[in-house]
Amino acid sequence: MAFVIKEHRPGKWRLVSGIVVIVWVASAWFAYQYGWNQSNHNQQQAASVQEMLQGELKGLRISNSKLQAQVSGLQRSAQVDRQAKVELAVEIKNFQDLQAELREEISFYKSIISPDKGEMGLKVYSLAIVPAEDRLHHFKLVLTQGGKGDNVAKGRVKMLLKGTLQGKEKSLGFSKIQVAESPQLSYKFRYFQELSGSFSLPEGYSPREVTVRMVPNSGKNSNKPVRTFDWQTVRR
Repeated sequence: MAFVIKEHRPGKWRLVSGIVVIVWVASAWFAYQYGWNQSNHNQQQAASVQEMLQGELKGLRISNSKLQAQVSGLQRSAQVDRQAKVELAVEIKNFQDLQAELREEISFYKSIISPDKGEMGLKVYSLAIVPAEDRLHHFKLVLTQGGKGDNVAKGRVKMLLKGTLQGKEKSLGFSKIQVAESPQLSYKFRYFQELSGSFSLPEGYSPREVTVRMVPNSGKNSNKPVRTFDWQTVRR
């Protein structure tokens, strides 16, 4: 039987073990340094990105403030424009109403100064009735005399209201339904005169029409002009 004799060198294994430890420590150190550098680089990038985003956010806030100011200005401008349009519409409506009134007045005076052949003499020109409170109403009556106005027209006016009371026909003279403070319906004028007063309708009475008759005292105007008005037309 043969025996193999090997030389034992404990120092060699310690050297190898030391080299392995050194290599491992060096690798760990390089890995740590790489990780640290990479982390530091990432932090710098993140800080740079955050700074950039904060700058953009600040710019967006400034732009937003400017836009809000512009929107507020446009809203105020639009409100002013709407108000101006409303005021202009009111002014136009008032101007049109004034024009209509002036045309009516011109037509009124023309009918008196230069009446048509069929409109000479006395005339019941217009009637307006305005409701007040409860059953109380106010009226305004305009009488005219067409022509040169050489004569003064004198007389009285009779007004008759026709309608229904509790489903039955009922006529009412204004002398019976006029309120106490209303003046007597008498006239005296050369060209035109306005008569006004108040009356109170009986409860449950439904008016349909008003008939106005002029009764001259005497003279050339002995005719008795008469005109019937629809209640719904003259009621304002």
